Amino acid sequence: MKTPAITIFVVCILVIGLALAIYDYSKHKARPESEDITRSEADILKESKESGDEQSYKENYERAVAEYERALRISPRDAYIHNDLGTAYYHLGLESMDTPVEEDEFGFGTEVDARHLESSNPLTKTKDALEKVKSGIITVVVDDEAAMAEIETYVRSLDYYIHAETEEAEDGSKDFWLTIVKGKTREAFLNAEKQYLRAIDIKSVRDSDGRKYSNYSTASRNLGTLYFRMGRKKDAIAQWRRALQIEPTDAELRNLLGKYE
Repeated sequence: MKTPAITIFVVCILVIGLALAIYDYSKHKARPESEDITRSEADILKESKESGDEQSYKENYERAVAEYERALRISPRDAYIHNDLGTAYYHLGLESMDTPVEEDEFGFGTEVDARHLESSNPLTKTKDALEKVKSGIITVVVDDEAAMAEIETYVRSLDYYIHAETEEAEDGSKDFWLTIVKGKTREAFLNAEKQYLRAIDIKSVRDSDGRKYSNYSTASRNLGTLYFRMGRKKDAIAQWRRALQIEPTDAELRNLLGKYE
């Protein structure tokens, strides 16, 4: 199956980006942002955050999620904890795949090449994959727009996550890439997205027209990596680009963007 080239170098950059989430908060400590809390609540906040970090380091991500959520009940506008919680959910999503994957296994999950088939076969092959994969990522590629639409309609009827993007070749032909996420992986990835977006929103800035922009490089980088995994390549590039605007000296991120822009 034809897939975009993913080099070891790029994988390393993605791993580094997500690893930053574990250490990002250490620069800011466990403190509430513009909130009045008691000393006992401050102690619980610090304990919960440190425990979440420890559980993340031990790769016990369910416990990490519980600890970060406990911390957020005290300090709900702490962007750094939202980012760390998003990363814990992201790892839960990887662990929840039928064949759990590590961060550096940056593939396409179960791949279904349904190009050059009769009109009914792409959907049939997709159904077969959906039956086999209880939790995880399925990437389907077709060369017919009608087949893409048929698969999208069917998958959405099952309430699974699906995202489609078009890849155009030099000869003008088009491939349609559909990324499907189901089961516990879907739930975890959507929770990760929610937390990253919340972190970005809290730390956002506005321009003269009132438009909001991310001012949190680590969360934007992490959200970009999540989107890349979910098949949202264009959105991933937008997040990585914004992260580089915030941290323009990040040579690794600049090289990563050079691979996909």
